[in-house]
Amino acid sequence: MEPNWQQYIGSIFISFMLSFMLMKAWLPFAPKREGKVLLEVSFGPIQRLLIHRTQAILVLLYIVLGSLPLTGNQWFLPGTQPAALAGLVVVLMLPLRYVFTDSGVALNRGVPSLYKTFRRFTVRPGKGWVASNTTIVLHGRKLQRGTAPSLTLFIPTSAVDEVTRLLKRQLR
Repeated sequence: MEPNWQQYIGSIFISFMLSFMLMKAWLPFAPKREGKVLLEVSFGPIQRLLIHRTQAILVLLYIVLGSLPLTGNQWFLPGTQPAALAGLVVVLMLPLRYVFTDSGVALNRGVPSLYKTFRRFTVRPGKGWVASNTTIVLHGRKLQRGTAPSLTLFIPTSAVDEVTRLLKRQLR
């Protein structure tokens, strides 16, 4: 059976979601980070899953719905499901970390979110299966054109004291 345009679009959608996840974890051509590194916090498996959860859920949901026999034909090219699942596992296993510099916080080598765009932070301990995770929300500062977006950080509970101490010094 000859693939149709819908199958090409479905496979492109899955590869786009995996590429987006990979860009969060690994940016080989990112510009050099400015400023002095104050703290680096490595992620555990739960934090990596929380960072990638939206794209991972979309990929898994699309694979499941597109593979159902009710739709008549698959929504993607043959071989996309195993490749997507393998890609998902690889991306979820890549090491991630938050890098706190004297100017802002970044995920791995990504572009930092500057401290001056945040006014305060709140700490929420994890419950249930995410008990080893603490969520820190950096709330955006009011600007002339509205409010700066908030940033949610997923921190291992063992590193919360260091991170909160650093944020208290940096957010004024």
